[in-house]
Amino acid sequence: MPPRKSVSERLDSPDFGGPGLFARPKVVNFPERLKERRRAHRREVAIRTAIVVAVIAAVVALIWGLLFSPLLRLHTDQISVGGTNTWVSESEVADIAYAQQGKSLLLIDTTGMEEKISELPGVTSAKAVKRYPHGLSVTVKAEIPAAVLRASDTDYTAVDREGRVLNAVNASVKGIPVIEVKDAKKSLDNKAVKQALQVLGSLDESMRQKITKVEAKTQDSITTTLEDGYTIIWGNSSQMKLKKAVVDTLLSNPDQLEGAKTIDVAAPDKATIK
Repeated sequence: MPPRKSVSERLDSPDFGGPGLFARPKVVNFPERLKERRRAHRREVAIRTAIVVAVIAAVVALIWGLLFSPLLRLHTDQISVGGTNTWVSESEVADIAYAQQGKSLLLIDTTGMEEKISELPGVTSAKAVKRYPHGLSVTVKAEIPAAVLRASDTDYTAVDREGRVLNAVNASVKGIPVIEVKDAKKSLDNKAVKQALQVLGSLDESMRQKITKVEAKTQDSITTTLEDGYTIIWGNSSQMKLKKAVVDTLLSNPDQLEGAKTIDVAAPDKATIK
């Protein structure tokens, strides 16, 4: 018969869950544990701080690189201007573009630049396009003068339909209507001349090139003479779309004129010929 086990042996046996079942609890060193937690917290704070500093440094470096470094800086030799003509000064357009040199392309306000260029006499529209990393192209739509004011054989002033003076011209004004005036500068304040410019500026280029004479005695009696002998009495600049339609219809079929050489569309709904 096997010997009987003692109580301690029986408690340590597997039937009672092994020696750990009634083992003494482990003693925890709370001060040391608290120090470990504090060290872990400090490490976590240090890591987070380092990450934040690194992110801020990266953002600052990116902003500096894009806005203030030479990385995207506009170079003068990479600014191009196109679309100008004899009447619209290329240098005036270029000067507005050159004022942006040295700036980052990201800081250049192309919309504001386009508006400023469009205010130049003879420019009907402007488009500025950034050419990364250092270029800028400006394209303008330049109009031909509505007329040339001639005060003498050597005094010619090209103006647009708004009466704005365009680039200087010489005596070669073929294809552009000429208005005879005593003083070009003073005539720009004359109501009759202003109306004449509005009338001429609204005409198609093909008709404008046929005009050999412009009369502007009063603001309501603007008259043009064409190279084929026809005289058009426009009156003033009102209802020009309808007036042009009537004149085009009559000139496209001369038989309707029955030999008449004068077309009066001052009142377009009651146009007369004589």
